[in-house]
Amino acid sequence: MLLIGTTHNRRGDPLLLLRLLKLLVRDRGIERLGVVWSVPSGNLTPDHDELAEEELRIQETLRRCVRLVHNSSLSWDAKSFLGRCFRSFQYEFMVTLNLLRNNERLKIVLLDDPRARDARYKEIGNPETFLETIGKLPDSEQSEVLRTKYEAYRTAYDDSNVYERMILHPDSALLEVSPDMSRHTDQREEYMALAVQNSRPDVVIGRIMHCLHEYPPELKASGLVPDVSLGRRIGLSGNIS
Repeated sequence: MLLIGTTHNRRGDPLLLLRLLKLLVRDRGIERLGVVWSVPSGNLTPDHDELAEEELRIQETLRRCVRLVHNSSLSWDAKSFLGRCFRSFQYEFMVTLNLLRNNERLKIVLLDDPRARDARYKEIGNPETFLETIGKLPDSEQSEVLRTKYEAYRTAYDDSNVYERMILHPDSALLEVSPDMSRHTDQREEYMALAVQNSRPDVVIGRIMHCLHEYPPELKASGLVPDVSLGRRIGLSGNIS
């Protein structure tokens, strides 16, 4: 089994993830893909209609964010940059659906705890507050400040200190983890581990926090990560990303 940890704060990453998955399907013959997501019914293997309904909910959430950007008082450069970020923002679930459309034999298994759905939908953060904060800056500085914020997350894959700051002090419009999720962390991880063990997918895709083997002390103290990582719960060793 392979764990793939992702962040969704970098433009273009959904396409990179999709390309990686296509290579895994072609070269390693993967047939079952586990994604840290859920649908309202709680089905681990929902039918196409239910998957399509969930996709529509995600798309409408993102359209709303794009509309907020368009109707804001930000400079044109800032609107353009932030709009592209929101448009490129796709959950692992959306990438998996794109893969499924071109490979009907692939089986998708949803692994997330349905009881955490409401909190998970807040992971996109509070666009209104974020836009208000950026809007207080001079027009000439808005675009550069946005680029600087997003540039910092480019190193989150390789530098756990950057990733830790992103969790503890999220200053992006696209959060890695919603603070509201903290009360669900252990329950969520336990549910996910059981779902993985029962379904045994070839590949599991989730946020980096689910794929780390050991958490830095400051990150553990934040309450935003579980006491025991998913990798440990399902018997995999080492950091996986």
